Amino acid sequence: MIDTPWPAGPFEFGEVLRIAIALLWAILFSDVLRRFVPIPRITCYALAGLMLGPLGLGWFEVQDMPRFRMLIDLALALLLFELGVQVNLRWLRTNLWVVAGSLLESALAFAAVFGLLLALHMDAKLAAVIAAIAMGTSPAVVMCVAAETRAQGQVTQRMLVLAALNTAYAIIASKLIIGGLHGAFKGDWLLAVMHPLYLILGSFGIGTALAFAFKLLRRRFDFSDEQGGVILFALLLLTLSALEALNLPVGLAPLFGGALVKFIDPRPHLWPRYFGTAGAVLFTLLFVLPGAAVTWHDLASGAGVALALLLVRGLAKGCGALTFGPASGLSLRQSLALGLALSPMAALALLLVQDIRLIYPAFGNEAAAIVFTLMTVLELAGSVAVQWALRSAGETREGGA
Repeated sequence: MIDTPWPAGPFEFGEVLRIAIALLWAILFSDVLRRFVPIPRITCYALAGLMLGPLGLGWFEVQDMPRFRMLIDLALALLLFELGVQVNLRWLRTNLWVVAGSLLESALAFAAVFGLLLALHMDAKLAAVIAAIAMGTSPAVVMCVAAETRAQGQVTQRMLVLAALNTAYAIIASKLIIGGLHGAFKGDWLLAVMHPLYLILGSFGIGTALAFAFKLLRRRFDFSDEQGGVILFALLLLTLSALEALNLPVGLAPLFGGALVKFIDPRPHLWPRYFGTAGAVLFTLLFVLPGAAVTWHDLASGAGVALALLLVRGLAKGCGALTFGPASGLSLRQSLALGLALSPMAALALLLVQDIRLIYPAFGNEAAAIVFTLMTVLELAGSVAVQWALRSAGETREGGA
């Protein structure tokens, strides 16, 4: 029984207040900063997140990340599904040079990062994990910058396709390496084989179910209106629930599901940009909340190595894009722009490290110091690099930035 109907102090405000303040701060900070510096909005959001995190005011702390994981997972699932729908598997089948370029630049990035870390006397297992994560290109950054600048053209199309492929490579490679860790740390080589196989095949199975559910519902509903947006949210929430129940990774299923949707139903797929207002809120948080994961300790212990990796990774991706870019129909200038546009890393790298931490905490913490520092730089500078690359390729529209 309540003694009094009046509120009793001290007043405690929950996560909702902190989320509300973070959103307001990100939007206001972006509005002010962009009046003086013509940078992408998501760069401002990421800066705002860092200022609210352990590097700044401490409004968010590292231990808060598990509580925000669902918001980040949902935002990333929405983006990956939308990105998957933009991947035309039939087009890739007729333009194998794009696939070859994607495989080459990802393999070069892995080899360059892995080789440098070994040269710095890092443990091979840790080097392999970091190299696998470094293969990826942030789907959130490239999609948001392309949408903000209203970019269209050959470089934009290839950037989105390669970001999708790189995401798949990074997830699959990191899960295979986790299997190797089972063998190295636990001596269970059957688990080392079966666990990554389960993660990959299970993700493809959930993605297939998502694609066919989408196809069935599209016969009845128009996904370009608000009702369709609600259905998409519901489908992706069901997908995330299934992935969580089955201990499967977040990124692969919605990406594969979107690509399969495009393959089995090649008609144009339209829905409100960012899936409406709720999606826009989630995407803002996708760039703000990762700032809670980066600490001064991470920067101090990982900055030197991360900056070296930044250079070799960028060169590797640039060389990969240059090698097969002309063969796939790009000019030299466009190939250079494409290589630069593949540089960002963001929330996906954060989630991959967090997944490793859940299984091997000490090992994951070692990887986090380097990956989070690299992610911070490539989220901030990478979004600007994508904007510059698309503009240099002549594919942005005035007034879109």
